[in-house]
Amino acid sequence: MTTRALYGGAISCPVASSFVDVSAVRQVPDNQEVFVDMDTQQSLIIELLEPVEAADEQIARLHFEQLAQDNEAIEANIDSITNLSPEAVVPFLPYTTLVHVLRGTQKVAKFNEAKDQAFNLVDIRLAVVRLNQVQTDLVISINAPVLVAPTSTDKATSAANVDDHLQQLLSQLKVNDWSLFG
Repeated sequence: MTTRALYGGAISCPVASSFVDVSAVRQVPDNQEVFVDMDTQQSLIIELLEPVEAADEQIARLHFEQLAQDNEAIEANIDSITNLSPEAVVPFLPYTTLVHVLRGTQKVAKFNEAKDQAFNLVDIRLAVVRLNQVQTDLVISINAPVLVAPTSTDKATSAANVDDHLQQLLSQLKVNDWSLFG
C-alpha cells in the first residue's frame, strides 16, 4: 500500500501500489479519484458527494442504488450493511463522522458491451464516510468483477483482498485541508 494524495493533497489514504490513477489515461470528474488495478481489473473510486437525505443504513443503500443506476446495472443485490464505530475505523477523522459499509453485487456491462449482452457479476464494497461537519458524503467503492461474460473484455478476479484493502484505506484516511469543502 502506498499513501496517495487525493484532491490535490487535501485528502490522503493508502491505495494498493498495483492500482494506477485513471486520470493519467482519461478525464475524471473533479469530485472523483479513480484507480484501476491493471492485473485484476478491480477499480477503486473515491467520490465527494452531497449527503443523501437518509439516516443509518439507508445512507449506504441510497448510494448503492445510485451507483447501480449510474452503472446501468440489470441487477443489484445488497448482502449486508454495517454501521461502524468511527473511533475504530477512521481514527484520523472527527468523532462526529459516520461510517457505513455495504457489501453487494451488481450485474453490469463494461462500457458499450451491453449490446453484446456481456454482463458481468461485480462484487462491490461501498463505504460511506459521512463528514457531518462539512455536509459531505465521502463514498468509496471497490469493484471486483468475479463472474465475467464470455464476450466481455473484462477478466474475472477474486474479491478476497477487497475487504482488507477497504479496511486499510479507511484506517489511514485523512483530511489534510478542510478548506477543500468550502
